[in-house]
Amino acid sequence: MNKVRTQLMLCGGTGCQANDGVAFQKALEKELDRQGLSDEIKIIETGCNGFCAVGPVMLVQPEGIFYQKLRPKDVPFLVEEHFLKGRPVKKLFYVEPDSKETIPNMDQIPFFSHQMFWVMRNKGVIDPE
Repeated sequence: MNKVRTQLMLCGGTGCQANDGVAFQKALEKELDRQGLSDEIKIIETGCNGFCAVGPVMLVQPEGIFYQKLRPKDVPFLVEEHFLKGRPVKKLFYVEPDSKETIPNMDQIPFFSHQMFWVMRNKGVIDPE
């Protein structure tokens, strides 16, 4: 029986797809397979999470690590460092424009931290299909 240890919640919204999200996803799938991680790390395409300005974005669960501005060229380093060695990749974290602080967790990013979703509480978490 396969057990998934990590879920990669990859935004499939229009903004992320327009910013090369499809190419990133294909590169990620290929690299996870190459590294033998396809059975334990699952990519889940989600609906828009609302932060298109920094897309493509991905939320790593259960850690809550939020990656932004993802590019296919980032994939080998990301997989090696985070998913094999357990070291989240700081250069792909959100950077607060005013303070220049890097923020790894989605719930600590000011854009998200004060939002309360009732009807859309699963945005960016479930497949919209």
